[in-house]
Amino acid sequence: MSAFKTIQDVWDYLDKIPKFQDKGASASNFAIDNISKFCALIGNPQDSYPSIHVAGTNGKGTTCYLLEAVYSKEGYKTGMFTSPHLIRYNERFRISGKEVDDALILEFFNKYSNQLEECKLTFFEISTALSFWLFAKEKVDIAIIETGLGGRLDSTNIVHPKACVITSIGLDHQDVLGNTEADIAREKAGIIKNETPVILGNISDENEQVLIEIARSKKAPIYRSKDLAPVWDNGILSIESGELVFNTQLKEEVNKWNIASVLYVVKALKNEFPVSSSNLSEAIEIFSGAPARFEKLLSEKDWYFSGAHNTQALKSTLDTAKNISDKPLVIVFSMMKDKLNLETVELMKGCKQLYYHELSTERAAAINEVKDLVDAKEIDKQSYKSIFKEFETSLVIFTGSFYFYSTVKRWVSNC
Repeated sequence: MSAFKTIQDVWDYLDKIPKFQDKGASASNFAIDNISKFCALIGNPQDSYPSIHVAGTNGKGTTCYLLEAVYSKEGYKTGMFTSPHLIRYNERFRISGKEVDDALILEFFNKYSNQLEECKLTFFEISTALSFWLFAKEKVDIAIIETGLGGRLDSTNIVHPKACVITSIGLDHQDVLGNTEADIAREKAGIIKNETPVILGNISDENEQVLIEIARSKKAPIYRSKDLAPVWDNGILSIESGELVFNTQLKEEVNKWNIASVLYVVKALKNEFPVSSSNLSEAIEIFSGAPARFEKLLSEKDWYFSGAHNTQALKSTLDTAKNISDKPLVIVFSMMKDKLNLETVELMKGCKQLYYHELSTERAAAINEVKDLVDAKEIDKQSYKSIFKEFETSLVIFTGSFYFYSTVKRWVSNC
């Protein structure tokens, strides 16, 4: 492989690799042999710092951002790896809350071009290995690693974390993870390591039993977020009957579980990574949310973006919308064809103003496929400006896919 002379050479190289957003499961490798081989060739950087491993159907991204906020506030140098990126590739890799520079990414590709050629990694495997190397090079105190898909066979599952978090279990990616929630729970439980604390988030009793059985077989200490009895009241979170109260800036009630999970991570790691109660409270209360998770798009308008792309997440988004405003509700959505199903679309049928945008990617659901299930008007790059003028005084939720985010941000910036 020729040397990467500029960062554009890196982008060109990555652009040629099939991606999950375009191809779905066919662009992925659900095995850890390849990533293990590559990381061994470059010195197993993932073993050179402590980490927290986060999996879950929904909530794992927000939980990662919350963990980053808490440990950064305490003064630890944090690394964070999340996916997908929303606008630019660098978003996937953060050091103490800041995206890494192009120069570091270019250095990795220059240094390991021969190994990349030998191992033929997928796009996500490359990203995972790059994150491991970046965090080792930058000598982080602790890294927060989000799984891509599932857990057991996810590329990130070669880390040996100090704590594991499973935020939620729901039906998603059934073609890879299994047809039932119990199957999916077993796949996500694959991140649980021997004698390593596992924190369970918003999980049903049935699925929790699956996870607890696996955790006990590995002698892993178990922390259940429900034991903190989190109560949500319009952004105010009470823990353990008011023993702790957080006045958050968040909109969705589901965040009570994400915060409860973070509290248990802090408790589980208090000896190695102590966090003061004041820094913990301040970090949680000033946290304004992870990007694209019920993110307010304009300060003067009630327009929000939620990357909800499955039934569980979309229900949370629409329930939140009902609670925050009495304004007429408008839903503008875009979906991947493998996410489009009657159960998910049923949630949107009660909305009188429903618009659909077809993304220009192979995996995207076509407008005619959507109209077969629900009465939605089409919105595209020619019509959005005129349509948006009608939304000035409405509550608008843009949703259905994280891959819709860059389009929406571009539209909103041009209004």
